[in-house]
Amino acid sequence: MKIDYADKRISTILCLAAMFFWGSLFPMVKIGYTFFEIDANSPASILLFAGIRFIICGVALVGLTSIRGKRICVPKGKVLLPTLLISLFAYVAHYTCTYIGLSHLESSKTALIKQVGTLFIICFAFLFRKEDRFALSKLLGGVLGFASIFVINLEGLSLNFNAYDLLVIGASFCSVMTTIVSKNAYDEHDPLNITAYAQLIGGIALLLIGLLLGGSIGKVNFQSILVLAYICFASCAGYALWNILLKYNSMSRMSTIKYTETLFSALCSFVLLGENIFKPAYLISFFLLCLGLLIGNGVFKKHKA
Repeated sequence: MKIDYADKRISTILCLAAMFFWGSLFPMVKIGYTFFEIDANSPASILLFAGIRFIICGVALVGLTSIRGKRICVPKGKVLLPTLLISLFAYVAHYTCTYIGLSHLESSKTALIKQVGTLFIICFAFLFRKEDRFALSKLLGGVLGFASIFVINLEGLSLNFNAYDLLVIGASFCSVMTTIVSKNAYDEHDPLNITAYAQLIGGIALLLIGLLLGGSIGKVNFQSILVLAYICFASCAGYALWNILLKYNSMSRMSTIKYTETLFSALCSFVLLGENIFKPAYLISFFLLCLGLLIGNGVFKKHKA
């Protein structure tokens, strides 16, 4: 049975599944630091861990696309440049900032801050794609999502941003660049094949940087391998679903649904790490995210029969 990825109901369900996988990765990566005995103050070891993750993911997806296409499709010609750009922004720059920031922040807070770039896509996607028309509902949804980022960083009446917050914000805008480049590339090329090689190239780059800087993995046992296996599976599933859906749906609509990544991250962080997600600032932030999601998707619009 052929799946209609452009159908709103199907695409929403599949996108929510992708957001669950991505959201669960925030606490699972922190658990990975513990199980592999990775020093959170060692960027080199953190990058080495990220490199191993994406090399495994890349190899798995290359294998999958090769089996599906009955041949190995190495990117070349017009598809090579976007693959390299996606590799640079989505994996090397994005995860360098994310992993270092995550090592010093709560996973639920990291997931919230990472949505700041999503606002940009929701509000200004019409500047990059013709099918993304400007709408006040999208703008309002984006503004509410953006407000949630500030609420979660409020301590009393003052904002409390630090260098690690800024790193995560930088990672968020790397995602913006990735989304724009990816959407344009997927008009003519297979999103799964581009994702596979972008992850493989990005993983090799991160691994080499980590090794050159003296990174190391402290401990490897059955439990730590199980954690890494889930991280790789969730990465492959999340990126595969997201990139296929991005090909058939507008950037602004997909980005509005992306806010739910934060909710899934918070729930998983509560269950797996025991993080306190019931702080007043967190609860207000979650409410604003949900309201922005509903408004941005036009749930409250009146439709004629």
